[in-house]
Amino acid sequence: MIELQDVSYHYQNNSAQGICALDHITCHLDMGRCYCLQGPNGCGKSTLFRILNGLSFPTSGHYIFNGMEITEKAMRKPDFSKDFHKQVGFVFQHSEIQLFCKTVEEEIAFGLQQLRLPDSEIEARVERYIQLLHLENIRQRAPFNLSGGEQKRCALAAVLAMDPKVLILDEPISGLDEEGQEWVTSFIRELKSPDRMMIIATHQSSFAEEVADVRLQMTKEHRMTISD
Repeated sequence: MIELQDVSYHYQNNSAQGICALDHITCHLDMGRCYCLQGPNGCGKSTLFRILNGLSFPTSGHYIFNGMEITEKAMRKPDFSKDFHKQVGFVFQHSEIQLFCKTVEEEIAFGLQQLRLPDSEIEARVERYIQLLHLENIRQRAPFNLSGGEQKRCALAAVLAMDPKVLILDEPISGLDEEGQEWVTSFIRELKSPDRMMIIATHQSSFAEEVADVRLQMTKEHRMTISD
């Protein structure tokens, strides 16, 4: 499903080579697996997530998604970009930055409306994910007025409603209290499916041990090791 072939990334600065963020990363990620990405601050995790989401592109090497190379040129094509983003869902570490609608219901419906789904299908999916994420009591509230845990659930509902094949989560339990962390951990375990891949960045080894099928370890040298 996802292949990174000798991927490197350098941020531009005054030097000829720039600042290295990823150094010759090669890996193959399969459907049905939950991958946990760990490593120290500054090791390249955020850059890797930007590449996986088609927001940045390798300085060298290749990112292959479902047999197609993801390049800046390809992502300029509206149909290609739309299809890619339909298949890849991303929940930010700070969920509030991706919430902008007037109510939780509208937030979940927004992406579905961009896909031009029938109204009946939109209504059915909104209701399904409101129930799944236990948002019934706050469905008419503004997302920016919610607690951190409620915002996390709202963002998850909005992304999951798009039915992505790949779900990328950046520090999903960061900033949550113990009860919230336990809920997210349990929910992620329940989300595992042969038809879904999850890639999760976390600093918490105990959380990774609970949910990971495969551990991706980034080093301070911006390289990656893989272990089951």
